[in-house]
Amino acid sequence: MMPTLARGLRWMGIGLLAAFSCLQAGAQAPAASFAASAPGVTQAMRDVKLSVTVAGRIESLLVSEGSRVREGQLLLHLDRTLEELEVQRRRLLLQDRARIEELRQKEKVLQQQIHSLQPLLLSGGVSRKQFEDEEIALGSVVAERRALESAKEREQVELQLAQEAFERRHLRSPIGGIVTKLAARQGESVAPSEPVITVVDTSRVRFIAAVPAAAGQRLRPGLSVRIDLGPEVRLSLRQAQLVFVSPVTDPSSGLVEVIAEFDNADGVVRPGITGRLLF
Repeated sequence: MMPTLARGLRWMGIGLLAAFSCLQAGAQAPAASFAASAPGVTQAMRDVKLSVTVAGRIESLLVSEGSRVREGQLLLHLDRTLEELEVQRRRLLLQDRARIEELRQKEKVLQQQIHSLQPLLLSGGVSRKQFEDEEIALGSVVAERRALESAKEREQVELQLAQEAFERRHLRSPIGGIVTKLAARQGESVAPSEPVITVVDTSRVRFIAAVPAAAGQRLRPGLSVRIDLGPEVRLSLRQAQLVFVSPVTDPSSGLVEVIAEFDNADGVVRPGITGRLLF
């Protein structure tokens, strides 16, 4: 990225100012006292290109270019009839517990019968075979009930899988911001991982610049700087904070990439414009 950024800035005719008075021999002043600037460009902190994870036809498109969206808001959904029916089928299967309840009642009756037969078995009123038959019947009922309950646990997982397949037919915004581009329209088919909607959050902006290597040695993340965005921007001077200073120098240009961030809650700064980093 460094060679591209440096070439782009030179192509625009923006030169670096070399007024680094504190870099004289023996100077030990902090970076905050540097009277220097470096050209750069603004970018939105969050600029996301959204896509669906499954193929399908856009059944409903709920936003347009310029729409302001919230985090988690539904933007579109694909055709989803089959997935919706599958969710309903799985839910009905899971809710059907009639056989389990029947077995529980039978289990309760058999337990009572066995309890009442125990005194008769001791007195000889019933044979041991009759008693054992009741115990075997109880064991069969308990085993069947437990098998059905395990099946219900599997049905619960299958319902969750069906719900996940249904949800994959929907596209929601992961951030709050503004829709800046629609790559497909209602009724069109889209492929998995194909960008469909672009959402940009401009409430916070980053400024990417390239400074001489000598200045880069004195800059540190956390340093307060200012961004001059020129006379065409209202309130053009913005207070910013360095968040990144590249640990490497671009060998072709001798420049070091730095990134500063500043708030843009008023929306005045349109990401993409150039400016200068003052430090």
